[in-house]
Amino acid sequence: MPAWNINRPGIEDTQPQQEVRLLVSSTGQRWLVSALAVALIVALVPAGRVLLATGFWLLVPGYVLERHFPGTRPHWLVRIVLWNGIGLSVLPILYLWLTAVGTALPPWVLIAGAGGLSVVALRMAWHDLAAIQGSPSGMTWLLMIVLAISGWLRAVQIADLALPAWVDSVHHALMIRVAAETGRVPWTLTPYLPVVDMPYHWGYHVVIAAAWQLSSGDLPTVMLWSGQLLNWLQGVAAAALALLSWRRPSAAVIAAAVVGCISWMPAYYVSWGRYTQLSGLLLIVALAISWHHELNAGSRRERFGWLLLSAVIVTGLSLVHMRMFVFGVALLVAQSVVWTLRQTRSRIGLHILETGFVGLLALALAGPWWFLLLRRVLLPAAIGTRSLTSGGSYVQLSHDLMWIGPNEWLVALALMGGMIGLIYRQQAVAVMVLWVGGLVVLTNLWLISYLVPLIGVVLIMYAIAWRKWRIAGIGVLLLAVNPATIRFPFLWLLPVDIAAISLFLPISNLIGGIALIWHTTRLRWLMGGAVGVLALTLWGAYQQRSIVNPVTVLATAADQVALAWIAEHTPPTARFLINAAPWLPGVARGTDGGWWILPLTGRWTSTPPVLFVHSQADVVQATQQRSQQIIDFGNGQPVDLDQLIATERIDYIYTSPAGPLRPEHFAGKAGYEAVFAQDGVVIYRVRTSSVP
Repeated sequence: MPAWNINRPGIEDTQPQQEVRLLVSSTGQRWLVSALAVALIVALVPAGRVLLATGFWLLVPGYVLERHFPGTRPHWLVRIVLWNGIGLSVLPILYLWLTAVGTALPPWVLIAGAGGLSVVALRMAWHDLAAIQGSPSGMTWLLMIVLAISGWLRAVQIADLALPAWVDSVHHALMIRVAAETGRVPWTLTPYLPVVDMPYHWGYHVVIAAAWQLSSGDLPTVMLWSGQLLNWLQGVAAAALALLSWRRPSAAVIAAAVVGCISWMPAYYVSWGRYTQLSGLLLIVALAISWHHELNAGSRRERFGWLLLSAVIVTGLSLVHMRMFVFGVALLVAQSVVWTLRQTRSRIGLHILETGFVGLLALALAGPWWFLLLRRVLLPAAIGTRSLTSGGSYVQLSHDLMWIGPNEWLVALALMGGMIGLIYRQQAVAVMVLWVGGLVVLTNLWLISYLVPLIGVVLIMYAIAWRKWRIAGIGVLLLAVNPATIRFPFLWLLPVDIAAISLFLPISNLIGGIALIWHTTRLRWLMGGAVGVLALTLWGAYQQRSIVNPVTVLATAADQVALAWIAEHTPPTARFLINAAPWLPGVARGTDGGWWILPLTGRWTSTPPVLFVHSQADVVQATQQRSQQIIDFGNGQPVDLDQLIATERIDYIYTSPAGPLRPEHFAGKAGYEAVFAQDGVVIYRVRTSSVP
């Protein structure tokens, strides 16, 4: 891969000879013109407009800002990930402070800002790409082919989805709708739900709301295609991290193939609608890249620039996904620990001060958000009105998720890549191993009571050998922390499964270490390796083409038609009785497209999106009881539906074969009129005069 280190243009660019140079055609400029032509064609279809609008907010603001940072530009692949990290951070920070001061970001400002940024970015890109001559290297072409296959796969995987899948997608849709309508952070969901100051991460939602306003498509299409774009970008991020870790272009190709087509994670995320975690993982890689450059920067000015960038990205990470924020900080700690092994005490002390600066700046940038978390989560936990701990199946490791697809083989390859890295004395191995170990401990805090006394024993042995009795005293204190004295709980913020489904990132990075022995000048070995990677990429793509779990698909094409009918033929104040099923303890979910009525049409539903748990206690209890009656009815228990309908002032009943409320329960019954029917989905209107 070419380095393509592009330096920021200076004042001399205004000279006549430089203006003439801008008119000279180059390979890079021809690529830009071709990309613009393709974009115009892609914009003709709704999905294409979604991809362009989402890609704009993910990359363009970051490109414009990163271009003005001091220092030498890293590899183009690394820069793309940095742009993505900045884009996922700057827009949420803007929304946060506009909301905090009581104002909003109206659509016309977003559109005008997008237009201005487009002009500035195109001018910059035209100038930057003038420096690129000649064709890309063979390894670059191989990477492009792998990423193209991954992009095709992501499109195929959602071809049969009418609406985004499973539980998370429903409340993501509501939050995106609120952000788009209000121009503010969606931590207040009125009038749709009686939720105010909701302590739920929202950075992803404001970015997609901005993309929705640019693309002017329907919300489900925006969510599906933007989500798959975020999923596809995981391969780009993994490739950039592997390139940074191993300094081999072939490592980037291997990592991109593993994440994009071979590993079932993150492709399987589409079955859950886990779009916020995808965004958080992209930010983790951007943060790791920024931190790496800060640790290895030459000048103070350059190091200060990377410190600022790290502070911005870590702020965005705290707004986008709190669990990934913890995981990202753990990776920074792993990077710093490995780095300190070869540094002087003075440099380590300076680094501690710099780290404190980043933390304080990030805390200031996200101040209103952290204040809300302090008030709604941390203080209630301190006084005992809310618990941060959890238990039961929620904190247990699912072996089906841990060993999904070819994970056993991938873990074996990761161990092989790690061993190769150790032989070549690569620090990347230590960073990844420390990071994974940190994730294991964070999601299994009970391990601390076993690890700490072991550390104490090591310190005591060291102290005896070198006669350093103060260290021996520390070791004795650590021995007091053991399973017999302290039991650490599980935290609901950090379940084990979240770490398990995120391991594709360190696994792919370690597998990239195999590139250390692929580095050869013999053409036949290079070609053989390239053919092998492509063959595995195509095999993996074929295996994953139908990766969406049908169990998590709640809505069908018939539901989509029914939702359009509801939006057109029912009043905004209409109240719907819908199907419900158990989900988490005390929280029910919908079973069909009826659950999408609230986020897509704004009508009230008996079982709302799960964000209702952030309402007042009496509202939460009433909602749970209402949903439980539908669940009990499906289980054959005696439930007076007529009384429930009258009490809740129900206007319509959404029935389907996918839940307790089925069409046959109301067909031909006095007081109920079928007003919509298609492919098993039947909507009944309640005649209030006939219902007691």
